[in-house]
This record gives sequence, structure tokens and C-alpha cells, in this order.
Amino acid sequence: MITRHRPMQTLSATAGQRSAEPSGVANFVWIVILALAGVGGSLVISCVTPFVALAVALAGTVRLAAALTAIIAIWLTNQFIGFVFFHFPRTPNTILWGVAIGGAALLSTLVAATVLKQAAALSAVTRLGLALLLGFALYEAGLLVAALFLGGVETFSPAIIARLGLINVVWLVGLFALNELVAVLCKSWIGMTPRLAKV
Repeated sequence: MITRHRPMQTLSATAGQRSAEPSGVANFVWIVILALAGVGGSLVISCVTPFVALAVALAGTVRLAAALTAIIAIWLTNQFIGFVFFHFPRTPNTILWGVAIGGAALLSTLVAATVLKQAAALSAVTRLGLALLLGFALYEAGLLVAALFLGGVETFSPAIIARLGLINVVWLVGLFALNELVAVLCKSWIGMTPRLAKV
């Protein structure tokens, strides 16, 4: 009887763990919300999408493959908005800059995911802050390398970088608050959502 009872306990514990994880629907809804936030950011602040904040929010809530796919979708939407609504010049240089931004966004997503995984002993807020800091540093470094070939090195002034850094900090704080709000408001119809607070 004891040997039969133990597997039942294990099975119950496993079922409890599964129900404590966000469902596929909840993950999808959260990714869509982040994508819409990215699009809104592109429209409101003239295509200055806070890619690093979005990368950290994605890396902290969904699997890496889903985070990378979502950041690509956000980047493509950003490029579409830039060329269609903000009339970016259709030149090889502009297209290459778009590719550089996409590459830097992917890099920041990978960095954020790595930091969040490796710094497991730290608090959630510290891990998110560290992921944002390192993700932003490598994002800007990647764009600076691109600027050496495509032009525009002069735009990497401390004031501009500080402003972009602040935008990403504010966005990450906003996304954290949005994540908590979604977790409360959407629980009844999509179940548990991915949580940045539990990263």
C-alpha cells in the first residue's frame, strides 16, 4: 500500500506544479500585449522602440525561443511603421541600420535571458536591473559598431545614450506594472500569466 501511495503523491505534486505554471494561452496573450506595447512605443516616440526593456520583459517571462521570435516580430513591426508612417528613406543605408537594430535587439534578448538565468541567487528586481543594464550596454555597443561602418557615430553622445537608457528604465518599470495588472485582471479567463516578479 505504501508503494502505491507514493506514486499518487508524486503524481499530485507534479499536477500541482503544472497548474502553477502559465498556460500556452497565457504566454501568447502576454507576448501579444508586449508586442502591442512595442508598436505603441514606436508610434508615440517616433520609432524609438525600447527594445532592451521589451527584451528583458520577454526573457523574464517566456522561453528563449518565444522571446526571440517575439522580438523579431516587434522589430519587423517597428520597421514597417518607420517606412510607412514616418517615411524613412528607402536607401541601402537605412535598411542596413534596420538590420543592425534588429541584430542588437536579438543580442540584448540573449544577454537578458543569460543574466536572468545565471543570477538566480539575486532578487527579482536586482536580476531585472542587471539584465537591463547589460542588455542595454551590449545593444548600444552593437549599434556603435554598426555606426563605424554606416555612419552616425556622433549620435552616441553621453546625453543621447543616457536619454535612451532612461527611456528603457521607465519602460521596464511600466512593463513590470503592466505585467502585475495583467496577472490580476486576466487570471479568471486565461489562468496564471507569466510573472516578472517571479523571474
